[in-house]
Amino acid sequence: MSNQNKTFRLKEITFSCSVHSTEDLEKVKTAILHLIPEKLRENAVVESTKMTGHAGNPIHLLELTISKNKLLNTILAHLAEIMEEFDKEFLYRTLDKRISKDNLLYFRVNKQDAFNEVLRIENDDNTIRVIFKFIVYKSEPNQIRNALVEYGIIKKE
Repeated sequence: MSNQNKTFRLKEITFSCSVHSTEDLEKVKTAILHLIPEKLRENAVVESTKMTGHAGNPIHLLELTISKNKLLNTILAHLAEIMEEFDKEFLYRTLDKRISKDNLLYFRVNKQDAFNEVLRIENDDNTIRVIFKFIVYKSEPNQIRNALVEYGIIKKE
């Protein structure tokens, strides 16, 4: 993900989740914003789409997508800083299952922990989805894994 690497690049990072009527919409927006560095929060726009659930209940879908190259490295460093070591190791072990054939890396984080500025991996539905979208120009073995290790997002046990 450094500028030296011409075989692929990180194109964007998306944070998204649903907010049910029992949740505080503003607190969940804040949880999403806590996943990016404080200096970027003021200008970040969390998009909200209002939907209706199966039972007629209101649901908001929230999404924040960052695609500016200068910001992506800063966000990666922030995510690495707020992620627990055991979660980095867990992501390392499960990375192959989390990267799609379209070079998308998926994981979910706990909403409450994100609100408290801690990134903890969870597999429940009531979480914030994090998606890294990579553009691969020339596929090489372990290129995404190695870059994520370099940035501190994943860690070998």
